[in-house]
Amino acid sequence: MRDLILEKIFRARRELKVKNVKISNLSFSYAGTDRLILKDIDMEVNTGEFVCLLGQSGCGKSTFLRLLAGLEKPTTGEIQISGQKVEKAGLDRGVVFQDYGLFPWMSAGENILLALKQKFPDKKKTELKKIALQAIHDVGLKEDVFDKYPKELSGGMKQRCAIARSFSLNPPILLMDEPFGALDAVTRAKLQELVKNLWKKDAIRKTVFFVTHDVEEALLLGTRICVLGQSPSQIIYECKIDEEKKPERKQMYEDPEIMKQRNKLIEYINHDVARHIEE
Repeated sequence: MRDLILEKIFRARRELKVKNVKISNLSFSYAGTDRLILKDIDMEVNTGEFVCLLGQSGCGKSTFLRLLAGLEKPTTGEIQISGQKVEKAGLDRGVVFQDYGLFPWMSAGENILLALKQKFPDKKKTELKKIALQAIHDVGLKEDVFDKYPKELSGGMKQRCAIARSFSLNPPILLMDEPFGALDAVTRAKLQELVKNLWKKDAIRKTVFFVTHDVEEALLLGTRICVLGQSPSQIIYECKIDEEKKPERKQMYEDPEIMKQRNKLIEYINHDVARHIEE
């Protein structure tokens, strides 16, 4: 019976091909300059895809994410979510930044509650606290973290709280800007597994845009990898990773197909860097 239910869930995921994010002719430059950061980007992303935006520092990955979040406006082109043009930030998009984004004068729990109050203004505080505590539990933290202030938490714990805040809102789209870039290797690996497992557990998965410059991280997490070239940035290469054939972390370096894809991604990035050095 359990296998039948799981098969129905997996079949529903495979059949659900709603184009819930559409990016058309997207270009961006900051006001007062003619220098394009992003140029002529076109992309359609299905519900539940885990898209890793891969590229060198300064190529416009974070700018791309800010446009998706509605924190910047395109110079040309547009972004649509479920057919609606993105004009501003919204609660349908959760955001996790590298610097955690926790208010230092609030406890970890109060930071999560603040976001929940915006999403669910009619719910009682007791109900919201239950959601917040469950979110803290889901990211592997103890209940007493609710009352601790950011200065009392390690970098990994602060990032877990930031992830808990975003997942507690249950947004259909999650935007993550190098969330593990400032963490040590062991903590980074633990949080990579955490995010992967949180994403996998939903029957209808969140659509994730994940910015990274780490090829191995992109291969580990992504179902689709888009390589952004040097500014003015365009998508110079993309590939899809079959989730059912993807090995676990321990076996990743033993899988010839994954290693072949890894080398190809590195080749495209290095070729693009070399081309810009020569110009």
